[in-house]
Amino acid sequence: MRKYRIKQIDAFTDRAFGGNPAGVVPVADGLSDVEMQSIAVEMNLSETAFILPSEKADFKIRWFTPKKEVLFCGHATVASLHALAEEGEFGMDKEGEFSFKIETMVDILKVSVQKSAKHINIILQSPEINLINEKMDEEKFSEALKIDIQDIDHSHPIMRDKTLNYIYIVLKNLSTLKNVRYDYDKLESFGKEYNITGFTLISTETFEKDFEVHSRFFSPAYGIKEDPVTGSAQGPLGAYLIVNKLLEMSEDEIEINSEQGDIMGRPGRLIVKVTKKEEGCFTSQLIGEARTVLNGEIILN
Repeated sequence: MRKYRIKQIDAFTDRAFGGNPAGVVPVADGLSDVEMQSIAVEMNLSETAFILPSEKADFKIRWFTPKKEVLFCGHATVASLHALAEEGEFGMDKEGEFSFKIETMVDILKVSVQKSAKHINIILQSPEINLINEKMDEEKFSEALKIDIQDIDHSHPIMRDKTLNYIYIVLKNLSTLKNVRYDYDKLESFGKEYNITGFTLISTETFEKDFEVHSRFFSPAYGIKEDPVTGSAQGPLGAYLIVNKLLEMSEDEIEINSEQGDIMGRPGRLIVKVTKKEEGCFTSQLIGEARTVLNGEIILN
């Protein structure tokens, strides 16, 4: 009989039952791909993270939805670092700031943890951002979303982040965003036709006055009807807002207060820190907290 510690952690929130829940297996050595997929199915969360040894970085993380493995997951990475800091792993048995390199399927990513007696803040580097204009059948897309094509704000282009094949679409107002009740099968079919793995819908109207953007994220390709707070989508989202002048960047760096999940009853909050590099390129960091809500063991026969 084999036992593995497992946690359920709500990411991008400062309270339990908010943000995006993720499963975390802090020590996943010895688990096969089939077992990791089975655990993700058993947890039935949008993603479960498995922390493994790495020869290239401080450690490796793999992420599985109940349907399949994903290239990168932001909220489950924040949850993973929260779990490691909470348990005092990798030298985090004391207060301070700690930096790590994480091996992932997309790149070696940098992450920092700020640990005090009351808070654990995670600062996560997003994967490379590569935004391009997207051409697609908007009528077919609108039909899948069950919205009028005029609900799309055509003053801002639809763009794709080529790293993860997510697309970004601005809707005209928060009311339209709230009322999206899409057709899962049609959107899944549309995504397959255009090789889109995630759909990010954006409104610059927000629930809280101190925030700049609200978003929703759908990913039928990964079996996710809707994600409460999508870390992997937030980095390119920040860059999208700057590129399309939805927000003004007075210097080479800006912190964007981003919200997601309210429409699902799981409010999530984070800061997206966007930095402008040479030749108009952008990098992003995600800054957020998390809360552990379940602590236990998975027993494998």
